[in-house]
Amino acid sequence: MTTRRNVLAGSLATVALSGCGWRGPDRDVSAEGLPAVPVDIHNHIFNATDVPIPGFLEQVLLRDPETPVPGRPSVVRSMVGLIVDIVLAAQRTPTASQELEDIEGLERLVMRDGGDLLIEDRSAVETGLRILEDKVDAAGRRRLGAFTTTGTMPDETGDEELFSLLAAETNVAVNPVGLAGNIREAGREGEQARQMADAIYRDETIREAPTFKTLSKRTNPDQSLAQTLLWAGLLTRSRVDILGELIRLYAHQSVNADPNDPTGSNGIKLFSPSLVDFTYWLRSGQDSDADLTGRDITDQITLLSKMSKLERGALLLPFAPFCPLRAAYYKRNGNPNWLGTIQNAVESQGFAGVKLYPPMGFLPLGNEEFDKPGARRPRAMTDLGIKGAEIDTELRALYDWCAAEDVPIKTHGNNSLGADACTGQNASAANWRPVLETWAWRNLRINIAHFGGFDEERFEGDDGCPTETEAYERQAAALIAKHENLYVDLGYWTDVTGSNRDRSTAVTRLLDALLRQEGKLKHRLMYGSDWTMLGREDQHASYYDDVRIALSKTILSEDEKVAILGSNALRYLGLDRRGKQYDRLTQFFKNAPQYATVISLIRPSSNLAALARDAFGQR
Repeated sequence: MTTRRNVLAGSLATVALSGCGWRGPDRDVSAEGLPAVPVDIHNHIFNATDVPIPGFLEQVLLRDPETPVPGRPSVVRSMVGLIVDIVLAAQRTPTASQELEDIEGLERLVMRDGGDLLIEDRSAVETGLRILEDKVDAAGRRRLGAFTTTGTMPDETGDEELFSLLAAETNVAVNPVGLAGNIREAGREGEQARQMADAIYRDETIREAPTFKTLSKRTNPDQSLAQTLLWAGLLTRSRVDILGELIRLYAHQSVNADPNDPTGSNGIKLFSPSLVDFTYWLRSGQDSDADLTGRDITDQITLLSKMSKLERGALLLPFAPFCPLRAAYYKRNGNPNWLGTIQNAVESQGFAGVKLYPPMGFLPLGNEEFDKPGARRPRAMTDLGIKGAEIDTELRALYDWCAAEDVPIKTHGNNSLGADACTGQNASAANWRPVLETWAWRNLRINIAHFGGFDEERFEGDDGCPTETEAYERQAAALIAKHENLYVDLGYWTDVTGSNRDRSTAVTRLLDALLRQEGKLKHRLMYGSDWTMLGREDQHASYYDDVRIALSKTILSEDEKVAILGSNALRYLGLDRRGKQYDRLTQFFKNAPQYATVISLIRPSSNLAALARDAFGQR
């Protein structure tokens, strides 16, 4: 039986046999002699069991300056509660250990039908909305009772305000919030929740084209709350099905894609999903990790390793998460080698590098600052009794190993998702200067993610945090001018996509000016989507095309756009030359056709530039 999955896998193999359709298999279309193999260097496929969901959602919705939730903090907290109820209502969200059992014995990953998945998503969202409707009805009755008793109407609750906002977005009539509150008529329990769910998922669209991709073509930018609930439904799926959505969205853009387009209109061939480790920052990890084995992370690593071997629609080269707070806490409590777990992921489980997340509360180096009297210490470090010097010890060990073994590092580079007030500023590119200027680490390949927004110049900073006037993009460009192995990526560059595309001139001009100023930047800039986080945004299905269009409005030549959409990432990943990284990955994927396909495109036998790089050990 022909399925979308079979078509995707067959297309990838056909592309390989035809030289990827880019005017011959041996054509070098980037300045470095690398072919056009589109790469998404920044994405995720975690679900709701992989993160401390309440704490994670508070950072996404409360601290994010672009939060989709308007109004008072109580409204945001009600939205957090609604999403938690949706996740709990799903009763299908597997842990990594459960999903390992599900894929045991498979020869390839099998993704479920997109329409069936949406029906299950919708059921969970409707149940969450039903719980919210019950809370709103109870709140309305309490307010009416208070008014009857005292003659004074209490303020509406966050639940009531959120319900009204959702009703306005979905065009569902509710009882007016006022003297009576939103009190239901008898026998109509759940009716408003059902109508909202119908509006959010649009049943007729599900029947005609059953994919999350279709629903992302929403044209009303004011429906950000509805899109957030779609994203919540997505997080209740298995990681295999979340990966399937990623591939449906971006691996093959269109059946009418131009095979001669070197900038990759025919879709992404290589995805690099990163795991995250927020447990010890967003809440004390002692409750969920009492045995100090890190099973919440090791199961995720094992699962993603197996998925990488079994996936046929694209090549997956994942990054393993390193949390220096977890490592320091373990060392204090009898498990001295958490880094060894991460090293094993890279050395024998097919992981291509390591992911760091400084906004959680640590600096890339120099955490001794938090040990000084009067310093603002991150809450989690105080709770666990960990000193900044201990964090630095773990990070130094990581950098030593990465430098010695040719292991790239990916780091969050945007003032967002901070675990505490102002810790998002730890993501500043300038904070990496001490690492890059250390002689022993001079060859580290580092990717500072989330480039392109120039937020520090375009938006006001958080109240109570140090004022930042230089954009992180300028900081990164200055470091790129001095350090040959520093890269940046465009993950979550929503300033030029979706409903923002018509207002993107200002940010593309800023990028264009910086590209003109720092010539090396065009060789270190990489494409990234930041899926699944990107699923929060309306019209995210067009993200890849929108980014390509935005890049075409800059000084970049065709070859330079090719490099940004793939070739630069191939060099960052270490696939452009033989060495420890290439050997590790080739050994792990030795029987995986998706790896052989991509490598044959990157390194055809007649590619003299690749042979020369091997001979001279060039990066």
